[in-house]
Amino acid sequence: MSHDYISKERPYALYIHGMGSGAKSGTTTSLGHYLEGYEWLSPELPTDPELAVAILDDYAQVFQPQLVAGTSMGGLYTLFVKAPEAIKVAINPTYNVEVTLRKLGYGKHKYHCERENGETEYVIDEPLVRKYIHLRDSRHVEPSQRMIALFSSDDELVGREPSKQNAKALESIGYEIYWSDKFGHRLNQPAAKKLASIIASK
Repeated sequence: MSHDYISKERPYALYIHGMGSGAKSGTTTSLGHYLEGYEWLSPELPTDPELAVAILDDYAQVFQPQLVAGTSMGGLYTLFVKAPEAIKVAINPTYNVEVTLRKLGYGKHKYHCERENGETEYVIDEPLVRKYIHLRDSRHVEPSQRMIALFSSDDELVGREPSKQNAKALESIGYEIYWSDKFGHRLNQPAAKKLASIIASK
């Protein structure tokens, strides 16, 4: 990764997209609209969790983000980013990753947005599911100055009860838990606005 474009004008915010998304996700634009004052970064991540975490480790070390936000699988990744001075935000994090991935189903899936590498599909199989389980169960959760989790009360992908279980798991490791009926699994502008108000509340 080139460090030539490191800015000293504004603090960095790191957005971590979900498995079926990419660096060009519109979520970064929605967050940036309501959470101004940051230089937003959004690296494109592979589906392999070990490679994805290595990329995020590099970004955290180089840019030292003051805000780290992630949706879905990106929400799970926020737990492991070493950014002790940052506000961390996990949006519909897939903590019960095996349940969610198996619900999606094995086989090919289309990405929700254009990928920088031109790929249009990704594959879920049992070895990949086991990699994610290993990541969640073996990787150390990195604390930060404030940890927030925003859950949809009507997440069409994860489901109501699994979402409650995910919320309970994150609450047990120190996350503030918030719920909203303004969005589904993917963040939208009303939910981004609510998130900005939550962050500003302390």
